Amino acid sequence: MTSKNYNDDDTENESKIRQPLRPSTSAAWDSPQSLVGSLLEKTTSRAFRTMTNNSASYDGDTVQNPNLNNVIEATISRSSSTLDVKEEIGSVSEEKYDGSADTEQSKNTKLITKHEDKRTYLGNPSVTPTALAHSLWAKTILSHQDTVIDATCGNGKDCLALAKMLFPADDAANCQQDASSPQPQLIGIDIQARAIANSKRSLLSSLPSEIYYNHVSILEQSHEHLMNVPADTQSVGLVCYNLGYLPGGTTDNYKETQTQTQTTLNSITDASLLLRVGGLLSVMTYPGSNLEESRAVEHFAEGLAMLTTRDVGGWRGYANDIPDYDDDGGRVRENVSRALERVVAEGSKKQTWRVFLHKPLGRPLSPVLVTAMRIK
Repeated sequence: MTSKNYNDDDTENESKIRQPLRPSTSAAWDSPQSLVGSLLEKTTSRAFRTMTNNSASYDGDTVQNPNLNNVIEATISRSSSTLDVKEEIGSVSEEKYDGSADTEQSKNTKLITKHEDKRTYLGNPSVTPTALAHSLWAKTILSHQDTVIDATCGNGKDCLALAKMLFPADDAANCQQDASSPQPQLIGIDIQARAIANSKRSLLSSLPSEIYYNHVSILEQSHEHLMNVPADTQSVGLVCYNLGYLPGGTTDNYKETQTQTQTTLNSITDASLLLRVGGLLSVMTYPGSNLEESRAVEHFAEGLAMLTTRDVGGWRGYANDIPDYDDDGGRVRENVSRALERVVAEGSKKQTWRVFLHKPLGRPLSPVLVTAMRIK
């Protein structure tokens, strides 16, 4: 997960081209197409800064640079690929959590143009690991019963998806349970205050108040130790992770809050000890930003699968064969072996796991989804 930084202080490049005058507050830019206009304005400005060369110049309505023309033309084409939607005047109509829709069309509507991503395939589990993870979670979670832990809640998108699986609106009658029944609980954890605030805001605006205040906990803390986090340790159906760092963070300090190999291993070890039979451990790793952490998660998960192997040497033989990577000095093998020893010592003697590694071929630095389900 790397981002390209654009140097706003690169005055040398900017001096090579005269910026065109663009209206910023005229009627044309305040029209219903203002969103598209704003996008064009920002992208054109960026294009002038980053795509120019010594021969670039601006003459009237023509930019004398073929590369720059191509960029602007592509931007206009992308920005024009929009959908017309209706919006109430003076307010924004948002989708409600309960799925209810207005049956009477408002008379006071206006036609506006919003840019919407038409790449509908991104929600297909065959295409992205996030969509695949969500589909697996939905098949695992017992609605209105399970304890579900999002150990890296970030901006709250996964937390919100989990809430809709754990508290489905079309099954609200099951919310009424007696005291002896497992009480559903959604727990979100993040070490960053900004992430906690974002998650709380998203959930509070989307969930019924009764559910949010009685069944949701958002904790500002490290995810390293989970054993004392859930109130009911017998009904943990899912523990999920989206490793790396919080999207939208500043480039100066993101590494200070990036997940670390050892704390992640400690956390997923706790998670494997908490999961009920039929529960799922789901970990999204990013080899492009932390290759050692990604390797450690994969080896730990495979070690869970090897707990019941009939191979000579058993799971310890597998752990001993974890290679020495050039940049780790044997740390991955040592830490994974220690984590597996703890799972064996503290977990069920008959525990059995099914583990899968989901990664796109031909894209070695793309996110990797690792899942481990306890079947016994």
